[in-house]
Amino acid sequence: MSLTADDKLAIHELITELYQRIDAQDAAGFASGFADDGVFRAPYGDFKGHAAVQKFMEEHIAAGQENGVRHFVTNLKVAPAGAEAVVQLYILKLKVATGSSFVATADGTFRVKKTTKGWRIAEFALNTDGTKK
Repeated sequence: MSLTADDKLAIHELITELYQRIDAQDAAGFASGFADDGVFRAPYGDFKGHAAVQKFMEEHIAAGQENGVRHFVTNLKVAPAGAEAVVQLYILKLKVATGSSFVATADGTFRVKKTTKGWRIAEFALNTDGTKK
């Protein structure tokens, strides 16, 4: 499958919205970016399906992990992979509530697929620097 410029733009928008939802502490919005059977893999565990992804994010937010922070997503590379696309990127997380201070860096690999709802995340593997498996 080849990717059109519109496909790549839609995929970029999907990832951008995902991180804007985290910054807005919107767990349901974060989960809505995933396909029904989508998986979020992180140093904290693997979460499969909307309900599991949303529950994880609700608990993560309730624990204060996203208070006053902003995520910056950079160096997005989108490549076709059969019927899906693979996205590789870097993430910078800053505390912005009281000035600007560094929180963490990470890299992410996404598998995304086109659904009746548009492009959705089939799998998101988050690797926080210093915690790679």
